[in-house]
Amino acid sequence: MIFFIDTAFDVTTIAIKKEEKFYKEIIDTDTNISQVLIDRTRAILDKSKSKKKDIKLIIFNQGPGNFTSLRISLSYIKAIAFHLNIPVITLNSFQILALSANKNENEYPIIIVIDARMNEVYYSEYKSNSDVFSKDNSCCLISYEKFYEKIENIKKEKINIIKNSSNFLLDVNQCNSSVIETIINSKDINIPNIFKSIDENLYQREENIDEVSLLYVRDNVAKKTKVKKI
Repeated sequence: MIFFIDTAFDVTTIAIKKEEKFYKEIIDTDTNISQVLIDRTRAILDKSKSKKKDIKLIIFNQGPGNFTSLRISLSYIKAIAFHLNIPVITLNSFQILALSANKNENEYPIIIVIDARMNEVYYSEYKSNSDVFSKDNSCCLISYEKFYEKIENIKKEKINIIKNSSNFLLDVNQCNSSVIETIINSKDINIPNIFKSIDENLYQREENIDEVSLLYVRDNVAKKTKVKKI
């Protein structure tokens, strides 16, 4: 059984995959995560007729996103992983959105844009489907102006832009290419496709729980969690 937790976005999502069935719980943004996370985990375990000891793998969104909620969930999944002696696979918010969009290979490249407020966005670009799981893929924090400069440098007739929020409205007049926007609502994360992709890309498994950390994006540099290939 696989346990998934994502506290990076507007709502917290926890999910379970058990025997090809999926179970999901949504926790609203106004809720104090530290107070309800244990109870909602118990609720989803009851819904799937499971016990915590049945968890064999944890999938964790390491951000960027809601920093306070991410720190709480990081401590939470580490406690579970240590207690059960199970591995953790880290995904970041860019991968979560890319997998939720579920684009075909001919729809690449895709741009992932996460609202960072203050006229800035977190930015990542994937050139192919397999690039979503590339350890060399980089992300950065950039201004709106820099974002449009990057778009202009992409020599494609069509560009797919995946966003997590409508707060950042694209000015199509500043885009040379035809831009296709997709907004992934936090409540509509594609859990089945995320689990499927993990099954096909297990090289991101974390062997050392101590190394599991949050993804910080500062000064246009992403400090990535170390991953070990298996």
